Amino acid sequence: MLSNLLNDSKKQLASALKHKKHSFRYFTMTTIGEDGSPHSRTVVLRGFNPDQFTFTIYTDSRSNKVKELLNDPRAEFLFYDSNQLLQLVIKASLIDSKISEKNYTELPEPMKKDYSSSLGPGTPIAGPDQVEYNYDKGHFTALTFEALQMEYLKLKRPNHLRARFLAKENWQGVFLTP
Repeated sequence: MLSNLLNDSKKQLASALKHKKHSFRYFTMTTIGEDGSPHSRTVVLRGFNPDQFTFTIYTDSRSNKVKELLNDPRAEFLFYDSNQLLQLVIKASLIDSKISEKNYTELPEPMKKDYSSSLGPGTPIAGPDQVEYNYDKGHFTALTFEALQMEYLKLKRPNHLRARFLAKENWQGVFLTP
């Protein structure tokens, strides 16, 4: 049964890449700030390899999350599907950060805007219409993470179902009290 939970989790994550409305497409990523405090934000799942248990997101290379991850590569992901009452909490580590001009130029034109503001993300401005863009120079970065641990929680009756899987234990899994 534990291997079924792990395999189903991987199928759900892979499905989020194919179906834009899948609940796992957008998830919460938490990093550790330079001051030691957690910083959470919503990100978009752009890549998932079920065999290697790796995840890829895209971001602006000047964002705080990049600085935080270069200082401390640990991250935690929270996926939640309110229809299935299924939660996955994944502890991961940054394994690759690629700034790619080639990938930026291959993006659809509307997506380029997300990585081409003249000022870095979080820079104060006078108002939302004051953002300027430089499409000649993008700041596109792909971040890839390797999963180290996953906790699975399914709320159901008569019993909730909770399990933990660890990479260092070859993802064997153990049931936990919900």
